[in-house]
Amino acid sequence: MKKILIVLLALLLCLGAAAAEEAGILGQPFPDFTATDCEGNPFILSEALKTHEAVLINIWTTWCPPCESEMAFLNEAYEQYGDRVAFIALSGEDNDTPEMIKAYRESHGISFPMGRDEGRALFQYMGGEGFPTTVIVDRFGNAAFIHVGCFYSTGEVTRSINAFLGDGYTETAVLAEIPKDTSTLAVPASAATAVKVENENVKPVVFRAEESPDPVSAYVVYDDTARLRLEAAVTDNPASLLCYDYLLNTIVELPDLLDPQRGAYIHEAPMPGAEADIHYNYVGLIDSVSGQYLADAYLIAGDEYIEELANDMRSWGYTITWEYAEPAPAESGAQAYILHVVDQDGAPVPGVTVNFCTDTACSPAESDENGIISFSGAPAVYHVQLIDVPDGYSYDEGFEMYTGSVYGEWVLRIRKD
Repeated sequence: MKKILIVLLALLLCLGAAAAEEAGILGQPFPDFTATDCEGNPFILSEALKTHEAVLINIWTTWCPPCESEMAFLNEAYEQYGDRVAFIALSGEDNDTPEMIKAYRESHGISFPMGRDEGRALFQYMGGEGFPTTVIVDRFGNAAFIHVGCFYSTGEVTRSINAFLGDGYTETAVLAEIPKDTSTLAVPASAATAVKVENENVKPVVFRAEESPDPVSAYVVYDDTARLRLEAAVTDNPASLLCYDYLLNTIVELPDLLDPQRGAYIHEAPMPGAEADIHYNYVGLIDSVSGQYLADAYLIAGDEYIEELANDMRSWGYTITWEYAEPAPAESGAQAYILHVVDQDGAPVPGVTVNFCTDTACSPAESDENGIISFSGAPAVYHVQLIDVPDGYSYDEGFEMYTGSVYGEWVLRIRKD
């Protein structure tokens, strides 16, 4: 049944990046080129390298939703690194005129130059796998990194750029993939990956297809906005989970949705009005590594539109029935504050000591052989302080974590050096 989502997501998702080695350009001198941006200014690679430590070249098109989704991240990275790294975005679409590119740049508030990849010459040199494609040319003029597909956060862009900056970068070092986020992080964990609707005025619906054993969850939401709580399982890597909102046309990394006051991932999904072409929204949690949809829900703007969604599913080749469902029973809560301590690869880390502190006292606790810390002190808002980690591990000195006032579970990530 998950195949029905392909229709909705095909234009947006760019999860399957081609292997960088396939392009055959990594570690090789990148050809010097001259491009004219949409303002009529020349951009010359060799000249840019005289005044910058690296150059980021992005090949995109005006019609490409994944290209659009990453532009804000590229722009934020440019605002941070533009004095050290030159950026240029070149359209690989022959029909994208300079006027169209200029209008696109202005409407999206993009600061770095944009122009055309005449004849798709650079796109073909990069391997011609798909849009967007990004290459970073290092200070030595060599292609040091190539990424086919969109970036999902500013952090992905900046971590990639940082690999080629600084006095310690003395020779070309090829980067095969986007560096992992190794910052210390504490995120709430649940028994299972889920998308849950918190609106009081909501009615669950289940769609079933004869061709699939997997039912599809939906909710009739009578409000203008669906208030969603997104849950990651203990076994998930939250840093690799993405929240996709169909109506907003956005992909957001799950940690960016963390509400520290609630200790939960919160997303507000708009509901379509009566004048809309379709009367439902779709929100899904996607693993960016595997490309799998781990949890999702359709959000229907009224009972009268349930059959509309059913008919759309039928148009995708499924034999569909649907029924109202009983609300999910309330889950029994945790009986302690539980931390699952892992490294950046998700492996458990024993021997990590933390303090659970209130205004009046601190209580130490240590992770066991499975990386689990269990603290059964009276429910309160605790300030969790990292005290000690085993040899070979480290953590960010400024890290802070606060529990909620009720028991729960978190994944605490530290760094394996």
